[in-house]
Amino acid sequence: MKRLLAALLVMAAVSTTPVAAVIVIPITFEQLVGEAVAVVYARVAEVRGQWTLDRQSIDSIITLEALQYVKGDLGPTVAMRLPGGEAGGRIQVIPGAPTLREGELVVLFLKARGPALLTTLGLGQGIFRVARDARTGAMLVTPPPLKESQVGRVIRGAAERRALSVDAFFAAVRETARGQVVNHVNRDTRPAVNGGQVVHNSRDSRPDPVPVSGAR
Repeated sequence: MKRLLAALLVMAAVSTTPVAAVIVIPITFEQLVGEAVAVVYARVAEVRGQWTLDRQSIDSIITLEALQYVKGDLGPTVAMRLPGGEAGGRIQVIPGAPTLREGELVVLFLKARGPALLTTLGLGQGIFRVARDARTGAMLVTPPPLKESQVGRVIRGAAERRALSVDAFFAAVRETARGQVVNHVNRDTRPAVNGGQVVHNSRDSRPDPVPVSGAR
């Protein structure tokens, strides 16, 4: 009975909290490659929640063990930030914001924003997860890259969109980067997307952190 009452109280607290989702502008694989300061294959070494300076919301501070760089080089250890997380006995979940877990293998397209910690381009769009295929044993990168077609459009569900091996994914990054250097793509000829800029209504629009069950 006590557990049921506690659950109902938590649900009531959450239901009265304004819900805000993260809105991102879709970006293509070509834009990810061109705008990332670094593309790194890494293992998530640590995830810890931290209150923002105004103590109104929580960020996850993530430490990465860099295994291989495909673009740039930020050293063997990289710190980055994602919105939401757990700190001080409270948890903040933001709809649309990605999460990383300790031990995960990922390929990340990272961007810098002034003196702040690095984050991923387009939030979840700059995160590709690596896992072993149960049938072949190969390490595959998912989701498949979302590339522009020859006519300049993104075709969702195209036959060539498939999970790639780590080596094939790296080759696609290098080939795309070489093509951008050779062709000197004029970014002014297509609509600017602000590098997959994340749009928040305001910091105050985030759902308030709620107490973690059993926390003191």
